[in-house]
Amino acid sequence: MKQVYRLFLISALALAGSLRAAGIAAADDYYFGMIFGSQSQPKQLRYTHTWLTMVHAYGEGPDLNTYNLELNTISWLPATLEVKVLRPWPEPGVNLDLYQTIQAMQANRESITLWGPFVARPEIWQRSLYIRQILESGRAEYRAISTARNLLISDCIHAVAAVDPVFGRNHYPLIRIGKPASRYIAHQVVMRSVFDQYQYNNAWLIPRLGLDRYGIEVVPPQAIAKAPCGLCKLPD
Repeated sequence: MKQVYRLFLISALALAGSLRAAGIAAADDYYFGMIFGSQSQPKQLRYTHTWLTMVHAYGEGPDLNTYNLELNTISWLPATLEVKVLRPWPEPGVNLDLYQTIQAMQANRESITLWGPFVARPEIWQRSLYIRQILESGRAEYRAISTARNLLISDCIHAVAAVDPVFGRNHYPLIRIGKPASRYIAHQVVMRSVFDQYQYNNAWLIPRLGLDRYGIEVVPPQAIAKAPCGLCKLPD
């Protein structure tokens, strides 16, 4: 699967380079990531979720708020949208977009927290496209408790973790569910990013995407510890 991804990435980057060389894609490109977590109160495992939305901003000039935005979301759920935590066998899954996910979680009366937006490398954007392609291929299935070995059988957390180009799914055991899982992933981003996330204010993306209309709690990168922290490890 890693070899297939490398071919996918090389082809995508080569195409982008060719278009730029031909003068077709002269715009500037920026990439961002937002990690979401939701859960009910009191917390019930079937009413928890973790998802990721990547943003590709492209345009020209210094004001990124004028750029066009392309979204790619990894939000893997059972096709019925009813999570059966102890179901031992996989079932058909569905990958929702950002707004479908918000609507579904709020219909379950789950509160939502967003960590980010983070600055991201173009390779992360390309990998998120690749993971989404697998999830929506018709071959992938959902199981609430999956292992790290097989992307074709995933829970929501392992689907997001597959976008991690370094640790992948193996670094995210299912001891954290819902918001703690999302918080842990966000902490890994801040600790391991090639960018100093504290130096970037990407808050303009929140109203631009209309996320300020949904009562979502926002945790900016500057509020996330760079060093290992006990709170980020708590499976609350």
